[in-house]
Amino acid sequence: MRMSDLRDEVHAAVLMAISGESPLDLVLTPVQRRRLVRDARDWYLETHAGSATRGGTCVVVTAGPPGAGKSSTLSTAVEDVRSRLVIDADVAKEFLARWCVVEGVYDTVLSRVLSDGRSVMPLDLSPLLQTMSTEVCNAVRRTALEGGLDIVVESTMSTPAYGERLLLSLAKADCRRLFIVSVETDRATAHERACARWWAGRLDDHELGGRLVSPDAIDASFGGSDAVSSCRANARDLVRIIRCGDSALDAVTLMEYDDGILTAVDADPPTSVDRAGSII
Repeated sequence: MRMSDLRDEVHAAVLMAISGESPLDLVLTPVQRRRLVRDARDWYLETHAGSATRGGTCVVVTAGPPGAGKSSTLSTAVEDVRSRLVIDADVAKEFLARWCVVEGVYDTVLSRVLSDGRSVMPLDLSPLLQTMSTEVCNAVRRTALEGGLDIVVESTMSTPAYGERLLLSLAKADCRRLFIVSVETDRATAHERACARWWAGRLDDHELGGRLVSPDAIDASFGGSDAVSSCRANARDLVRIIRCGDSALDAVTLMEYDDGILTAVDADPPTSVDRAGSII
């Protein structure tokens, strides 16, 4: 069997294996859920916030479908990204996956051996951890903003509601500037990259495996288009809302990347980009 065929076979088997499992947020009682969110939030801040600066004036948000390359683009788009607290649901999922292993929450499915000779792995549970990881990241963001930390929020921004909630949280923290990095790719590329990243993790990380992204989650980011996701449209709409004065923010910048190449900058004052992807 070719490696690509084995990958696709195991990928389908993992999706089938977890399809009958309840998401973690539904497995837990409300008390357990609140305690876990609090513990994960504290772990996240203790582990990742130590070197973050405390200007509290600029927040960076990524937008784009899973597999678009948001994380890899950040280091190019944001010069001071290393001095910021990056709030990433995928990091929260690693904590939650380890917690599930320790607590034996999904022992039955994790013991299932697949055709590559390995069992279902902890990060294969990622789709089941989506809601809980979002709650953890929301808690981390609230605490970080209250403390004046400079942050980066990694998100798909696949729904308009996300931008609305973000503006409310920034207003409470008295933030005045928002910097959005929108990273776009087509539906087929997003699917392939997500699957390839998962497979590489399965081969290389014998503890957690690769982070599984549900194909449905990718498709939900695109709506009726195969070429352009709804994430970019939502990012642009958020900029328009801010420019119309319907928020507490004073300034917003939107940088758009297509497959890692800077294609447009929407800022005040206006900025243009040449064919090589350089700001003029």
